[in-house]
Amino acid sequence: MNIEDYFKEFTQDLHAQAGAEGDFLRSTFVEHMCSLIEDDGFIPSFSQTDYKHTSRGLAVDAWAYDEDLSKLTMFVSDYRDTGVLETLTQGEVTDGFKRLGRFFETCCKKDFPGSLDESMPVTELAWFIFEKHRKILQLSLVILSNARLSSRVLKLPDKSVADLPASYEVWDFERIYRVETSGRAREEIEIDFCAFENEGIPCLPAHLGEASMKSYLVVMPGRIVAELYEKYGERLLEQNVRTFLQFRGNINKGMRNTIVNEPHMFFSYNNGLSATAEVVRTGGNDDRLLSVRNLQIVNGGQTTASIFTAARIPKVDLSGVYVQVKLSVISAEQVEEIVPRISEYSNTQNKVSAADFFSNHPFHRKVEEFSRRLWAPSPANLVQETHWFYERARGQFVNKQASLSPSDRRKFLIQNPKTQMFTKTDLAKYVRTFEGLPHEVSKGAQKNFSGFAGALGKRWDINDGHEFTELWFKQLIGKAIMFRQLDGLVLRAGWYNGYKANIVAYALAKFAQLVAARCVYIDFLKIWQMQKLPECLADQLLDIAEKVNERLSSRPESVTSNVSEWAKSETCWNAVRSEKIQLHGGVDEYLIDVEHNSELEKDAGRTDAIQTAIHAQIAVVEKGADHWKLLRDWDSNNRKLTEKELGVLDIACAIPGRVPTEKQSHILIAAENRAKTEGFFPGSKPQNETK
Repeated sequence: MNIEDYFKEFTQDLHAQAGAEGDFLRSTFVEHMCSLIEDDGFIPSFSQTDYKHTSRGLAVDAWAYDEDLSKLTMFVSDYRDTGVLETLTQGEVTDGFKRLGRFFETCCKKDFPGSLDESMPVTELAWFIFEKHRKILQLSLVILSNARLSSRVLKLPDKSVADLPASYEVWDFERIYRVETSGRAREEIEIDFCAFENEGIPCLPAHLGEASMKSYLVVMPGRIVAELYEKYGERLLEQNVRTFLQFRGNINKGMRNTIVNEPHMFFSYNNGLSATAEVVRTGGNDDRLLSVRNLQIVNGGQTTASIFTAARIPKVDLSGVYVQVKLSVISAEQVEEIVPRISEYSNTQNKVSAADFFSNHPFHRKVEEFSRRLWAPSPANLVQETHWFYERARGQFVNKQASLSPSDRRKFLIQNPKTQMFTKTDLAKYVRTFEGLPHEVSKGAQKNFSGFAGALGKRWDINDGHEFTELWFKQLIGKAIMFRQLDGLVLRAGWYNGYKANIVAYALAKFAQLVAARCVYIDFLKIWQMQKLPECLADQLLDIAEKVNERLSSRPESVTSNVSEWAKSETCWNAVRSEKIQLHGGVDEYLIDVEHNSELEKDAGRTDAIQTAIHAQIAVVEKGADHWKLLRDWDSNNRKLTEKELGVLDIACAIPGRVPTEKQSHILIAAENRAKTEGFFPGSKPQNETK
């Protein structure tokens, strides 16, 4: 798809999200863009302000604060509703940055925050800047635009704002197009180590022969680790399964004390980092690391963040701190298969399976299979059934269309509407909202997903995923429908004035709590069948949402945090939970009793057992005899399979002449999964990167 076609589709999707009212297009665009940037790891979470004061030349549409980096990011939008891909000029770029800069400078004076209406979301940001501006160490100003940046814009500003170092970025439509259609999980990171050391960093090739994967051992100066983390933050840690807990754990305290008191011993005491990169460029005799593309720290997030945080302690000198890095070169095609295993095997202290965070975990594959196979009923007055497309790995939705003809692509989009595509972080948001965790959902997509993944790993290990049935998937989509449609209703409500994401999560969680208190269940299956939020439920949820909005806005005097932070606390959820709200009479039609719910789950379990067996047989046949011969050859050297498994394997090696039964196929799939944990990597290709 070329950029012009993508622009038309992007604009249509935006109009669909915003609804008929054009007033919400700009706000919807900002929300979409900030969500994209959050998913990319640039920011931890965001709050919208949608503020513009033309006469004073001030504007800010959203903001985010990274406490670990002491970094404030502010966004201003340049949204055009002309239906044509326009050009973003140098003058418009300069003006946008000036508006953001003036806003920050104006907020440093008390009279401005004090002049704002307390009910406006921008007031929260204004007071935050006034109270914290001396503690902010980095300021990032970002322009969001659905226009294409002019080729005449050769350089962005580099001046400070209110004596604070500032960085400047433009997310124009060409950049959006590049990221969204790349099929990659993140925007590419290119690191030039010659910018730190003239001849790069010393390294030692650690691969043996042409058949082995390219690997290097690197001794990296602590100051470079700190600078990389300061620049890229969580983007370097996206594959890491542990989150940095500051210095609350003994390991982190030890790292800090070593850096401060015995920096020369850090290399000896610390286990170092395990990292991957897609491309590595070396110099000299293959002993100087010059540059890497898409560096990812797979294990060592605590070490990285500890070095960065210690560097901020006054008088701490990192010149004597060095850390060992095991760097493996892995192509983009192999990342899903190999990186989770590196992470799992190197994170021996982590009780939660490392694979829970990765898109190739069986849970994600199961949800993907449901989403491709199950047809959602067509809404009233329509004929076409559709899929709710689960994007297990970023870029799948676009990549599915890449090789299609125009007519086939139109057919694909009719059957898989973009408005029904959802991601891993969307899924986590829907599930945890109805589990009564709106305060966790309010912490942002990535942090919420981390919590979801941790809980999922434990649940999966208990019953091997048997609870995740077709019924579970349909109920999930029922939750998604409720969440998405309430989101639109809140945006258009006359009382709405900001904090939509928090209000929606809290309102739905409150509704689920009220239903549970009556010892009944929400009939998500009925909502799946209707494919829309019934009017009586919409009225009920909007009523709850208005009361939630009042509670969020009127936090106790003892709470000094702003609304966004208040919504992230369990204390806030307890306050909303204690609210007395009556359910409307018409809601009963969409509730079911315990007995009915139990019968649904029993039927789903029986159906899932049959489907699992059928799908196992299909999977065995689709992989083909050559694949199973690779497993047989591997086992002849490793001796990990049982006689029973080998008997089934011999049958599979004779496909299509012989085909294992459904029961045998289930045994074989389980045997293959166990073999993979023992080192069987079908389809792996050795990496032969050149200098």
